[in-house]
Amino acid sequence: MSWLNDLYLTYEACKSEAGIVRDNQPLLLPIAHLTQNAQLEVVLDGEGNFVRAYRVEKGDAVTVIPITEDSGSRSGSAVYPHPLADKLEYIAGDYGDFVSGNKKEKFETYLAQLEQWALSEYSLPQVESVFLYLKKGLLMHHLLDAGFIAFEEGKLTAEKQQGVSAEDWFVRFSVEIPGREESRLYCDTQVFESYIDYYLSKQEKKELCYVSGETVPCSEKHPAKIRNTGDKAKLISSNNASGVLTFKGRFQESGQVASVSYEISQKAHNALRWLIAKQACLRVGEQVFVVWSVENPKVENPFAEFFGEEEAGASSDEAYAAKVRKAIWGTDREPEGNESVMVMGVEAATTGRLSVPFYQKYGARQFLQNIVKWKTEACWATKHGKDRGAAVWSPSLIDIVKLVAGDKNDKLNKSMRERLIPCVVEGRRLPYDVVLSAVKQAVNPMHYESYWEWNKVVSIACALLRKWQIERGNGEEGYGMELNGRSEDRSYIFGQLLATAEMLERSALAIGSGKDPVRNTAAEKYFVRFQRYPVETWITIRNQLQPYVLKLHAAGKPFYISRMDELTERLDLAKKEKLEPTFLQGYSCQMMEYRKYFKKAEKEQSEKE
Repeated sequence: MSWLNDLYLTYEACKSEAGIVRDNQPLLLPIAHLTQNAQLEVVLDGEGNFVRAYRVEKGDAVTVIPITEDSGSRSGSAVYPHPLADKLEYIAGDYGDFVSGNKKEKFETYLAQLEQWALSEYSLPQVESVFLYLKKGLLMHHLLDAGFIAFEEGKLTAEKQQGVSAEDWFVRFSVEIPGREESRLYCDTQVFESYIDYYLSKQEKKELCYVSGETVPCSEKHPAKIRNTGDKAKLISSNNASGVLTFKGRFQESGQVASVSYEISQKAHNALRWLIAKQACLRVGEQVFVVWSVENPKVENPFAEFFGEEEAGASSDEAYAAKVRKAIWGTDREPEGNESVMVMGVEAATTGRLSVPFYQKYGARQFLQNIVKWKTEACWATKHGKDRGAAVWSPSLIDIVKLVAGDKNDKLNKSMRERLIPCVVEGRRLPYDVVLSAVKQAVNPMHYESYWEWNKVVSIACALLRKWQIERGNGEEGYGMELNGRSEDRSYIFGQLLATAEMLERSALAIGSGKDPVRNTAAEKYFVRFQRYPVETWITIRNQLQPYVLKLHAAGKPFYISRMDELTERLDLAKKEKLEPTFLQGYSCQMMEYRKYFKKAEKEQSEKE
């Protein structure tokens, strides 16, 4: 029950936001309220008289409505009216005059329920106006007179609104009373509070709440619509009281398993719904992960990609770490010692059941430290686009999972996410099989449609390899993001050699056009084979480079030839072993070094001109 308590505390910390409607902002719902798309709005005066009505456009359709436990989860033929706004069949007393086969049971149940609220000590003039009007039973006739509906040959006809037929229109209310600024009942916090006080006063049956430890009114029907407005899955639910599989013979009723107070359940579910809508940090298919802090609800997504400044030094210095810390925590203030961060994952186990596959609570300082550690170690200097400069880049978790597990096997993707999330938020070691899988994808450039797409894959693989090296203490200095010209690693040097061959061919093909070649270079074509048989493959690539060497300008030819000779002299070509994954880092670092060199040369040339 710890996640329920943490969500409840989050709601309490942010309750000043409850019911406040802001443009394009997720709404923190008041308890005993839900949202519904409305198709029609009816405007009344303070005396309960019809003033006008208008169709609600799709962009303004989301409406906050009061609900009961039963109406919030109604389905099928059950008659459970909402307390105020509802469908025409519930609120229109003359609905049966236009729709055949309609029984007045829904309207009578609705009106009796509204009357109790309207005549209670918690009522407001706006609520009384709606009751006075609806009990006249003239809504459908007023809509007919106003031209919103038509009745021809015994049938109700009207143009669909938001794709909904007139028989199923959902209606909300506004009441215009002189002196009141807010006429829309679905935006009036006084109406929200009035209903909450009224509804809570009606709850009499009390049980032990397993969250608070107090004997209070408890809920049997908990909210749905957690991940989105169409979500039917519930976090807390029980089967009905019939059938031999209901409680497996262990209990007679659901309350014997656990009971949660109505208020805590409403606040916890509303807080989770709000957090997911506002800052779902990882949403993939049925699975959603959200990260928040009670003290600082605006914690940013720790699973997203992160860019350092372009052309910055390619190293994880304090400045880069400080930027990561501020990007995640959202402020220069360091977390206090008693602050905490929660990471929660939910997914639909079945259509009606929502499970919690991941929930952890961390000290905010340690959490932030772990995120900064991941972002500053699992990163690489890269260039994603032709118009972008080099930047330190930490790939997103979604990019990593897609690369390592593919995007066709949902179960494999889910398993990989659940393995990697503790590496990000808890500081666990990165599994080496994940690194090897990324490297395996990165050494096959012919598999990707564009060079820049493959370049991103190489950067992800190098970032993961760098993270793995740092964790084992053998790569922080030897295999950083900047080129290590003194490295004696055979694989790393072969990677540099391959990058030199590629850049030579690209430079030759760009002569005259000034653009990168569209077709693949020899280095790219033989990339996979180069890792397995570096010496033999290098001889093949070197022979294919001869026409491009002849094509190079006078300045470029000696540059590349001397560079290849220098790297070849540092290698023992008698060894036939395949290359280690570090060759990918040597390749990437050398390519970045060449790009920086030529960009600098172009800048100097343009300044001279």
